[in-house]
Amino acid sequence: MFKRILALTLIFICSWVGWAILSVVMHLRTDEKSDSMAAAVGQLWGSEHVQLAPQINIEWKEVTREEMTDQEKRAYIEEKQKKSNLEAIRLGIRPTKVIVHDEELIKVCEEHFSRDLALASSEVHSDLDLDYRKKGLLWFSTYTVDFKAQYSFENPIDRPVAAKVVFDFPSHHAVYDDMTMTVPGREDLEIATEGGQMVGVFVLPAGTTQTLTYGYRSRGLDRWTYRFGRNVDMVKNFHLTMSTNFNAIDFPNGTISPDEKQRLADGPGWELIWDKKSLVSGQEIGMLLPHKLNPGPLAAGMSMHAPISLFFFFFVMFILQVLREIKMHPMNYFFLATSFFAFNLLFSYLVDHIDIVMAFGISSVVSLFLVISYMRLVVGGRFAVVEAGLSQVIYQILFSLAHFFEGYTGLTITIGAILTLAVVMRLTARIDWEKVFRSKAAPKVPVESARLS
Repeated sequence: MFKRILALTLIFICSWVGWAILSVVMHLRTDEKSDSMAAAVGQLWGSEHVQLAPQINIEWKEVTREEMTDQEKRAYIEEKQKKSNLEAIRLGIRPTKVIVHDEELIKVCEEHFSRDLALASSEVHSDLDLDYRKKGLLWFSTYTVDFKAQYSFENPIDRPVAAKVVFDFPSHHAVYDDMTMTVPGREDLEIATEGGQMVGVFVLPAGTTQTLTYGYRSRGLDRWTYRFGRNVDMVKNFHLTMSTNFNAIDFPNGTISPDEKQRLADGPGWELIWDKKSLVSGQEIGMLLPHKLNPGPLAAGMSMHAPISLFFFFFVMFILQVLREIKMHPMNYFFLATSFFAFNLLFSYLVDHIDIVMAFGISSVVSLFLVISYMRLVVGGRFAVVEAGLSQVIYQILFSLAHFFEGYTGLTITIGAILTLAVVMRLTARIDWEKVFRSKAAPKVPVESARLS
């Protein structure tokens, strides 16, 4: 019996190595295609969007007049007299004493000032519409974003200033439709795009509270983010409303969760609201777009966990062999292991050419046929269909199916393991394991006979 268990262990280890190699191959194929395909989709559709709040800067100058000091007056008069003498020599006339008027002895100083303005309020709307795109063998979470925002700010200077508003483009690899910037009441507004930015320049009267609007439609990939500024900034009267056409919302690490959320009444999706009266934070607001199941990572994950399925199947087959007193050679287990491996091998390469669900169904049927048809010849029809077939459905097909539901694979395997343990413990509670594992020794020779020999 121990030799038989050792042989089964060796078969299991060899199968594990085969699945490990298949899993690595699938990972390499997926990573190789993922990088190139993601770059291609980013160029065609657009990359991740990071919308930055506007940067507002004002510039002004101040002119002051003050009387020169006595030293400055003497220097000014001497310099003016020197220039008059040189001019007289050039013209060949007699130099004369210069006359200096009082207004000439007044200094005129012009100073230029600049400062950044904080936003007084922000009203932002972002509508995200998910639209999956397939490139090659991979699915990508692309989206259309309809962005509209209204900002207000105040001129704290008691004179007109030159205001400059800068909006950074959320992505340098995207196409923008209907991009607008309007500043009501400012007819002198000049708009230009330069260096990945939209820049608006206008004159802002003294003490004026000004509003401006900014909006566009664009397309992005995987993630959308809104940042309050480049560093830690104070935000006042901030209100952002985000609507989605998908239910699986997920917020990136390090982002602020919404203050309110409710499902849309007219279809799938959510309306999320961030409402902040006064906020000092270097965090941001973001949304991760849900990903569609990709065949490459799915096939790699199923191959990685396949040895667990085989272990439970071997375990159940061994227990049934003991209970039913069925004779099964280690080579029979070897062919069962190859049938299990055939499922993952066929699925890994079939999924490249047909729908993922259809590939899973075909691979399951092929593997089941191999196991049941083989076990019918080895043991019998009833055992092959009921015990062996049902065990394969539970431990291979259902365990593999759990990979379609991200986050539930480990839980499914754990529940299956516990239920298997409970059933086997009840079935084998009265088995005399000492008798089962006792080796068949050679017949004993009586002591008297041995002595005569």
